[in-house]
Amino acid sequence: MNMAMRPLAYYAHSSMHQGNQIEVPIPYTIMTFEMLVFLSFEDIYEFINLQEISANCILVYMRYLEELCRINGQAEKFVFVSPTLISPVRTDTEDAGMRERADSLISFMCDVPK
Repeated sequence: MNMAMRPLAYYAHSSMHQGNQIEVPIPYTIMTFEMLVFLSFEDIYEFINLQEISANCILVYMRYLEELCRINGQAEKFVFVSPTLISPVRTDTEDAGMRERADSLISFMCDVPK
């Protein structure tokens, strides 16, 4: 385990073993809608052990990145998209449909004409 993860691992094991969750508000400024994300012990465990992480972990990381961008005066340069809006499964027969969805999403987020 990475040494930087030890405090998080200790907190998760000592405080979250009884089903407790960490509540993280995601403000309107990040994705044009507010949401509340709950990180469970399993979310923290997967993150600490470098396993596949949940969309909730990604959302919390995006919140962190947006805060860093805002502090550094670069918030207007980036747009974040909720990972819950993107399909996680892809097959070869879905390539055309995925490309169309990606183009629509880019147009929506950036006002780029097709």
